[in-house]
Amino acid sequence: MIPLKKIYSFYLSLILFFFASAVLQAQSEKSIAVYGHVQNLNPEIFKKYNKIWLYEGIGNQRKLIDSAVVNEQGDFKLKTNKKQTLYSLDILKWQTASFWADADVKVLARGYDTSKFKMKNSGFVELQSGSKATRIINAADYNQYLASEEMKILNDEWLVANRTAQQDSTWRKYIKSDGFIKKSGEFNRLRLEKFIEVNSDSPAIAYLLSLYPTDADSAFFESNIQQALKKYPQSENLKYLDKEYQTKKNIRNSLKNKSQIPAFAYPSPNGDVINIESFKGKYVLIDFWASWCGPCRKAIPAVKELYAKYKDKGFDVLSVSVDSNEEAWRKAMAQENMPWPQVLSPDKEKTLKEFMIVGIPTLFLIDREGKIIQKFTGFSESLKDQLAKAIESEK
Repeated sequence: MIPLKKIYSFYLSLILFFFASAVLQAQSEKSIAVYGHVQNLNPEIFKKYNKIWLYEGIGNQRKLIDSAVVNEQGDFKLKTNKKQTLYSLDILKWQTASFWADADVKVLARGYDTSKFKMKNSGFVELQSGSKATRIINAADYNQYLASEEMKILNDEWLVANRTAQQDSTWRKYIKSDGFIKKSGEFNRLRLEKFIEVNSDSPAIAYLLSLYPTDADSAFFESNIQQALKKYPQSENLKYLDKEYQTKKNIRNSLKNKSQIPAFAYPSPNGDVINIESFKGKYVLIDFWASWCGPCRKAIPAVKELYAKYKDKGFDVLSVSVDSNEEAWRKAMAQENMPWPQVLSPDKEKTLKEFMIVGIPTLFLIDREGKIIQKFTGFSESLKDQLAKAIESEK
């Protein structure tokens, strides 16, 4: 006969075992694993960045949740809470990837860019997951990656067309008019629109909408984000996107052609404050640039030509630097020897946001009353034409 005490002990152990198993299962159901492999680690000089940073949220609302060191074999592993929200990864400070936090995620990344001309956030990060939303997000990222590869090919075509301009001026003229490049951007937008339409019933819709260029078709964005908010009214990701869009919409309306340029006053190299209001009565080209921006500095000779041609006809230039390093700004000014007023933005992020600058150089051509004639992202022949037309029309 088995003693009663042993029977009690056996059942107590059994109960504790099942309780512990239930607790572990509940914990596993509330967490997900984020793990994977990075092909290329940073060189010794950047070794401290051989890490993966995990963020929760989207845009400026995202917050750092955790990080993990990538070992010498290129492997890493993280665990985080299972949530109905977007997460993102910063991989070695070279690549990024996003996913929906409802299932484990395996990450396969390139990491450090070993090519001759290195670019951050280039290449494709493959995510493998049982989450349908994550697979949708990753497919959208792959589409963006292919679009960037396509643009590289078009830029190569442009370089070849420049080199062979004397033999085939028609081809160069077509590319110069943004023929293929403009169409490529439009095609990518249309592909993204189809992604958004067929995945409107997935929580991944927040990420897809975050990729959409609202300047291209604001009506499409407004319609789809309102539909998404009706389906997911508690989504903090969607609420954030809607709020940011409304802010941008207000700014965009203030930056429309024929609108008054927003007031600003920034310090010059000698400490004096230069106010845009002081340029009234002149045509002005406001050039937002930075010392580290190659295209900005390549455009300076063309701006000098315009300045020399029209300065005696009531035309001026104001260069607004968004440099974070004042010393680098001063050094670049000395090297470029620009004969017009220079100012430095005291708050780079605020300036970029207030003037809806997504890439530099960004240039605003302003009329004599301080009203916007047109905004240009990058220097173009169209800018020359607009200025010539404005000044010549006064004869």
